[in-house]
This record gives sequence, C-alpha cells and structure tokens, in this order.
Amino acid sequence: MALQTQNPVPVLPEFKDAMAEFPSGVTVATCRNARGEAYGATLSSVTSLSLDPPMVLACFARNSTTLQALYPGVSFRVHVLAEGQEDVAMAFAGRSSDKFANVDWHKDEAGPPRLKGCTLVLTCRVAHVIPGGDHMIVTGLVDDTQMAHDCRPLVYHRRRMGALPEL
Repeated sequence: MALQTQNPVPVLPEFKDAMAEFPSGVTVATCRNARGEAYGATLSSVTSLSLDPPMVLACFARNSTTLQALYPGVSFRVHVLAEGQEDVAMAFAGRSSDKFANVDWHKDEAGPPRLKGCTLVLTCRVAHVIPGGDHMIVTGLVDDTQMAHDCRPLVYHRRRMGALPEL
C-alpha cells in the first residue's frame, strides 16, 4: 500500500548530509541486457530484505543504464567491495561507456559479470521493480552467495570510502 499525500513532500536540504552520517557498504551491481552486453552500477543502498525466501533490495537511480536491463526474472550480481577497491567503486559510479575496461572481472557468458576480489558476491534474480522517489527499488531472490573471509569490506561514510576496521 502506497502512502497517499495531498501535498508533495518538501526537499530537506540537510537530508543528504544526514544520510552521509549513516555508514554503508560499497557495492556494485552487475547484469547483462537482452543482447548480452555487460552493465554495472555502484550502489550505496543495498540491504537484506528476507530470510525466507532469501532476498535483498537494491536502489538504483531512475536514469541508471544498468536499471534499464533489470526486469523480473533477470539475473544480477551484488558485489560487496573489499578494502582497496575504491577505483572499482569509482569506475562503476561514472557514466563511462565501458565501465569494465580497467576492472578485474570474470566474463560469465551464462550469467552476470563477476567482479574479482570482493568480500561478498550475491547472485540474484529480479523479483520486483518498485518506484521509490527519484530511485527504483529492485528486490532480488538470492540464488547463491560467495564469501571471502580474508578481506575487509569497503565502507562509505561522510562521503569517503575506507576499509571497515577490525572489530
């Protein structure tokens, strides 16, 4: 059920600054379009959604070219980047026509591209694509998880990236 409002909600100038205080993992989502071309985008809003069935949600800007390739049933991967992969995050955050050019990745002809060196990789299938303000929320059914326990995740906080300290 959608929230019904009579008047548009005003933009809060401090909202972006406030959200910069909330640390998040740095992730890259990858997929292929119907022609098999590789796409990818850096995302700051990815989270677990459900344990049964296992699901995640990922938020894409409405103008994302990667989003255009995602519709129900399409396979995609969410990569949680590791310490030292700031250049990977920046490559996929831009509007380059070949985001994969200087990135170490595995070309999986049967599925979405898999970035190398990540701390976690989730292979998913799109369940839903839902509007969410200036973004679209993609829910994904998780088919596979691959974890690397020998590296620390990359975190975004106060508009900077860095490794999560040992806890």
